[in-house]
Amino acid sequence: MSKSFKQDGDFVIFESRAIRRYITTKYADYGTLGLIPPQADLQTWARFEEAAASIEQNNFDPFASGLASEKVFKPMRGGITDEMRVKELNEILHEKLEAYERILSKRKYLAGDDITLADLFHLPYGTMVAEQLGIDALTSKPNVARWWTDISSRPSWMSVKSGA
Repeated sequence: MSKSFKQDGDFVIFESRAIRRYITTKYADYGTLGLIPPQADLQTWARFEEAAASIEQNNFDPFASGLASEKVFKPMRGGITDEMRVKELNEILHEKLEAYERILSKRKYLAGDDITLADLFHLPYGTMVAEQLGIDALTSKPNVARWWTDISSRPSWMSVKSGA
């Protein structure tokens, strides 16, 4: 996998989540306002950090990206999919999404009632898992399915998916 970096003048930042936070904050006047709550609203900001820095990064990404790696990227590079690993990752992802189900039974989005970057972090690998691989992890639990349908059908994401 190539390294993610963003250069903005003399400033260079690495790591895709940090880049997304940087761009979201820098361009808040262009439609990203609210995707990262202000730190002045400490409780809302803490919920965002909980969802963005912990929940997605530790309970979704390793398993969704692992599935993508096994089922998409390995074969593209001439490798052979490890079906036992796929089964294990799929089972773990389903288990991890039980926690999402509990969280989303109490709030509309992971960090509260407003969509944040923490929700959007799920879109690339979530789309791959749900649409390309046909894995039902994001549609088999009612609150997760509601949330997933909401975030994955946003016009902005549909534009990104279509290559706009």
